[in-house]
Amino acid sequence: MRLRFCARLFSLPLLLGVSMLACGGDDSTGPPEDAPFTGTIHILDDRFSPRDVTVAAGDSVTWRWEGSHSHSVTQGTTPDASQDPSRLFDSGIKNSGTFGYRFTAAGSVPYFCRPHFAIGMKGTVTVTP
Repeated sequence: MRLRFCARLFSLPLLLGVSMLACGGDDSTGPPEDAPFTGTIHILDDRFSPRDVTVAAGDSVTWRWEGSHSHSVTQGTTPDASQDPSRLFDSGIKNSGTFGYRFTAAGSVPYFCRPHFAIGMKGTVTVTP
């Protein structure tokens, strides 16, 4: 009887640890932040994943809506279009689907989500020659 009690007592922490791993931490969808870039930026609830990417001139990037909120993919540094009239791209505000853009010139191309600009939903595509 005592042996059975000790076995149960020592197996309890193991069972708790396994069940905590199974219930898991991050409940967001999409790849982890350190996943290799595949040409797709995932638009999750209030963040881009990955946020910053590097591509070669001539490469395309696709943004894929995967969260439950509405977002945009807008090139520039300010949501005020009158301050940034030469935008390269703006997906419009959507809550599903994809948006793609081919980067032809080397440089740093900042982008953001218009509805979530104030909370820092921004990123950068760095284009190498």
